[in-house]
Amino acid sequence: MTTWRRLLGNERGVALPLAMILLVVLTMLTLTFMSLGSVEPQISANLAAGARARQVAESGIEWGFDQLAGRDFNDPALLGSGTTTGGVNCGSGITCKVLVAGQALPGLTNIAGTFTVTLRNDLNTLNTDQALIGSGNTLDTSATLDNNKIVILKSTGTFNGASRTITAVLQRGNLPINAAVSLPGVQGDTYTQTPPCAISVGCYWVDGRDWKDVDTWGPAAAPTGVGPLKYGMTAATQANETVAESGFNTLAKREYLRGKDDADGYAAATDGTGGTGKGRNTIADDPTLSSAMITKFLTNLASNPSTQILNSTMACQYPASGGAHDKPEGLQMASTATANVVTVTNNCGGAPQINQTVNLGTPAAPAMLYVRGEYDPSSLFRGLAVSGSNPITGYGILVVEDSDLAMFQTGNFRWNGIVLVTGRNVSSAFLDASKTEIRGALITNETNPLEAAGFNEFFAGTSGTMRILSSKENVDRALMALYNMRISAYREY
Repeated sequence: MTTWRRLLGNERGVALPLAMILLVVLTMLTLTFMSLGSVEPQISANLAAGARARQVAESGIEWGFDQLAGRDFNDPALLGSGTTTGGVNCGSGITCKVLVAGQALPGLTNIAGTFTVTLRNDLNTLNTDQALIGSGNTLDTSATLDNNKIVILKSTGTFNGASRTITAVLQRGNLPINAAVSLPGVQGDTYTQTPPCAISVGCYWVDGRDWKDVDTWGPAAAPTGVGPLKYGMTAATQANETVAESGFNTLAKREYLRGKDDADGYAAATDGTGGTGKGRNTIADDPTLSSAMITKFLTNLASNPSTQILNSTMACQYPASGGAHDKPEGLQMASTATANVVTVTNNCGGAPQINQTVNLGTPAAPAMLYVRGEYDPSSLFRGLAVSGSNPITGYGILVVEDSDLAMFQTGNFRWNGIVLVTGRNVSSAFLDASKTEIRGALITNETNPLEAAGFNEFFAGTSGTMRILSSKENVDRALMALYNMRISAYREY
């Protein structure tokens, strides 16, 4: 018994196997850490390459955004021609247009990464597209013809073997304009004084024919645009059409209206030589353009980060100064020596002061000027008053919200695009000796059904000129500009 106890308690020779076991464990730990140390840089490199690929994909979206600006989505350079179905870029069963493949970043080589960008239409046969564009929008029915102003842009960025894909839904605001002058609101009151010159001179003119930029206006001139004939004026309902027509109560006041005929049957003796396509025959009820559409359009414009909104408030108004300036004016726009540059000011100092130079755009880069007024229940506040003796020329969209637009300028004012006056107690007024030409469309959208009587949504009272000429070219340019596009949905994978 003593021998076994003595043998079991003997620890001689144990150190060596324990040391060997420990050595093996330490060796395994060392190898593991060495292995992890060699993999970690690769993991880090992969993460960096993935992040870089995502940035390249974002650059592709920006590049695609610029390609769409100023173009109809159905342009031959976009969905109108050259689409393909399937393949690695479009995806199985999907029709798309490959805008660019393997494009390097501007000023860099392919080593810095490349992007591939495709464009496709939203389609009612693709189960995932309704969720992608939102339940409030109606899907298109054709893969190659856009009707809802929504398209889907996909960009795949690659860098050092890594790739990332971004899908963006692009949406354009839309205004279905069917007249030179649209009164889509709840009221359609009009006033026109007797034009200050004979119809053969044409001091006043409202024309639904398609006038291009290069067309020289004249009462006997024929526009060269090939766009569809529009009405001279539209109102939201038959009742509002009747109200609008009542403002044109003499032959001299009616015969400057031209455009699509509404088949009202007014005779040449009362509405102008030829009768058809003239006078009150060109005023129609048309609910296509609605106040709800205009509200949605403005909401999208205002949500664009690049939109600058100028606030016109009664706290900073210029007081009425007599004559045609018989109402306070929140903002005054004045001409400068450069036709497409104006100054906009209010009557405040300090932080609320507005005193800035505003560029009114060019054909290549239309502008969007957004004036947000302040509701005045008395209808005695003008949000924007235009003045000056030098010419003013603008391209794009001019918005005046919740207040009046008043024209006083003696220099020729020409806006090539859309002038939109909308909100409660609003009016578009041509006053004093102003000289105005809107080549595109004028929309005055009154949303207050309780505005007091005696105020007009359309007021022609100038001793100068007032000409509103429909122009598909300028309306399209205004609606296809970069400021009217937004990303409404965004996915990456």
